[in-house]
Amino acid sequence: MPCAAYAQGILSKTVTVSAQREPVSTVLKAVSDQGKFYFSYNSNIISGDSLVTLNAPQQTVKQVLDQLFGSKYQYREKGDYLIILPAAREKVFYISGHIFDQETQVAVDYASIYSRQLLVSTLSDDAGHFRLRIKDRTLPLSLTISKVGYGDTTIVINQESADMRINILQKAVDLDPLIVRYSEGESTWLGRFFLSAKLRAQSRNIGRFFVALPYQASLTPGLGTHGRMSSQVVNKFSLNLLGGYTAGVNGAEIAGGFNISKQDVRYAQLAGAFNVVSGDVTGVQLAGFLNHILDSLSGVQLSGFGGIVKKNIQGVQVSGFASRAASSLHGVQVSGAWSSVRENVDGVQVSGGWSSVRGDVDGAQVAGAYSHTSGNFSGLQIAGGLNVVQKDFSGGQISGGINVVQGKVRGFQFGVWNAARRLSGTQLGVINVADSSSGLSLGLINIIRKSTSNISVYANEITPVNVAWKMGTHKFYSILMAGTTTGGQNKVLTFGAGIGKEFFPFKKFGFFTEILNQNIYTTSWENMPFIYRFQTAVTYKLNKRLMLFAGPSFTIYDSDGFQTEKGYKSFPPKGYPDFGMANKDMTSWIGWQGGLSWRYGKF
Repeated sequence: MPCAAYAQGILSKTVTVSAQREPVSTVLKAVSDQGKFYFSYNSNIISGDSLVTLNAPQQTVKQVLDQLFGSKYQYREKGDYLIILPAAREKVFYISGHIFDQETQVAVDYASIYSRQLLVSTLSDDAGHFRLRIKDRTLPLSLTISKVGYGDTTIVINQESADMRINILQKAVDLDPLIVRYSEGESTWLGRFFLSAKLRAQSRNIGRFFVALPYQASLTPGLGTHGRMSSQVVNKFSLNLLGGYTAGVNGAEIAGGFNISKQDVRYAQLAGAFNVVSGDVTGVQLAGFLNHILDSLSGVQLSGFGGIVKKNIQGVQVSGFASRAASSLHGVQVSGAWSSVRENVDGVQVSGGWSSVRGDVDGAQVAGAYSHTSGNFSGLQIAGGLNVVQKDFSGGQISGGINVVQGKVRGFQFGVWNAARRLSGTQLGVINVADSSSGLSLGLINIIRKSTSNISVYANEITPVNVAWKMGTHKFYSILMAGTTTGGQNKVLTFGAGIGKEFFPFKKFGFFTEILNQNIYTTSWENMPFIYRFQTAVTYKLNKRLMLFAGPSFTIYDSDGFQTEKGYKSFPPKGYPDFGMANKDMTSWIGWQGGLSWRYGKF
C-alpha cells in the first residue's frame, strides 16, 4: 500500500503522531504525509485495519515504528520508499536458568537439559546453572530436564529466556534392565577413559530417549553433527575420524580410532583401534586391536588382539591373541593364544595356546598347549600338552602329553599319559590310568584301580626266577617282566613286555594266553638277542587273592648274529625239541612255565 510523500533519510525524519484506537493504515498514512515519503509493505504480514493507540510527539520515524511494531519487522530505505519487511531471524539464541530440587531447594548438578525436536542438550553445573545454545529460532520450544533419581520435567519456551528457575521432583530409582545394559559400554575401562564424565552423565540421565537418523559424522565423542546428543541417535551410516559415541548402528560405522555404541549394531562396524557395543552385533565387526560386545554376536568378529563377547556367539570369532565368549558358542572361535567360552560350545574352538570351556562341547577343541572343558565333551579335543574334560567324554582326545577325563570315556585317548575315571573305549599311550574299565588300554603301563591285576612269580625253561606285573583287566592286560638265573655256568638275564587275556577269571579253574617280546642280556647291552614267546596256562584259585598256574609255551629265538660266550646260557636250551627256521640266526622250541600269582585291586 503506497502513501505519497517525499523525504531524504526517512527513518531519521521527525514526526508527531497521536492516535486513539485508529487503524494501523491511518497511522502510517499520517506518518508518511508528515515525512513526505511512501510506505511499501505486504498487507499479508501487516493488518492495516488493526486498531492502535499511540502518542509520539516529535519522534523519529524509526521510534514511531518501534512503538507500533516492536522488533517484529525490519526497515529498508530505497529512494522515496520505506519498505517494511519481516525481522530477520537470528541464527543463534540462548536459553539459560537454574535447576533446583523442589523439596530441598538445593541446586541440582549434572542434570540434562535437552530438546527432543532439535537434538541439542547441555548439563547443569555445580550451582545448577545451565545455558543452552539454540541454532534455529523455532518457538515455541519444548525442553526436557532429566536426572537420575528425578522424574523427567518438560517445559515449553515461547520466547528467549534468561535465568529461568526450574524445580524438579525426586522419585524412586527405576532399575530398568535395559537402562542398566545401555550404560555398560560407557562403564568399561575404555568407556571411562575415552568418554568425558559429562557425556557419561548425560547418557545415564536420558537413557530412555533414542531417535533414528540417516547419518552422522564426528571428530571425537560429543564433537560432531549431533553434538552431545550423539549417544541417543541410531544412525544408518556413521563416520568417526578419531572416535564416536552413538546409540547404535543400522547400517555401517567406520572409525579411524574407535566406536562406542550404546545399543545394537547391525551389518558392519569397523575401527582402527577398538569397538565397544553394549547390545548385540549382527553382521561384521572388525577392529585393529579389540572388539568388546556386552551382549551377543551373530556374524563375524575379527580382532587384531582380543575379542570379547559377554553372551552368545553364533558365527565366527577370530583374534590375534585372546578370544572370549562369556556364554555359549555356536560356530568357530579362533585365537593366537587364548580362547575361552563360559558356557557351551557347539562348533570349533581353536587356540595357539590355551582353550577353555566352562560348559559342554559338541564339536572340536584345539589348542597348542592346553585344552580344558568343565562339562561334557562330544567330538575331538586336541592339545600339544594337556587335555582336560571334567565330565563325560565321547569322541577322540589327542595330546602330545597328557589326556585327563574325570568322567566316562567313550571313544579313544591318545597321548603319553591317559587318565579316565570310567573307560568304555580305548587308551593308547605310554601310561594309561583308569578307575574302572570295560574297554581297552594299550600302553607300557596300564593301571586300572578297580580291576584284578596280578603280580606273578614263576619259572620257565629260560630262567628259573621270573617276576611279571600284569596290568589291566581280565579282558586285556599288559605285561612287564624280568627274569634271571641264580648263578652257575648258564647265566642269563631277560626282560620284556607283552599282552594277555584271562578266561573265566572268577571261577575255580580258568586259563590265560599271553604274547611276550623279551631281550636276552649276556655280556653286552648293545648286542642283545631277543625272543618272541607265546604261552598259555591253566589257572587254579587257591583263594580270593592267590592263584596257581602252569602250561606250555612256544618260543622263537633270534640271535641277530650274536655268539653266546662261555659261561652264559645258549639257545635253544638243551633237551628241548628244536625246530629249524629258514633264517640260520633263528631257532624255536616248545617250553613251559609255572608259578604263583597274587591278585590286587578291587573285585
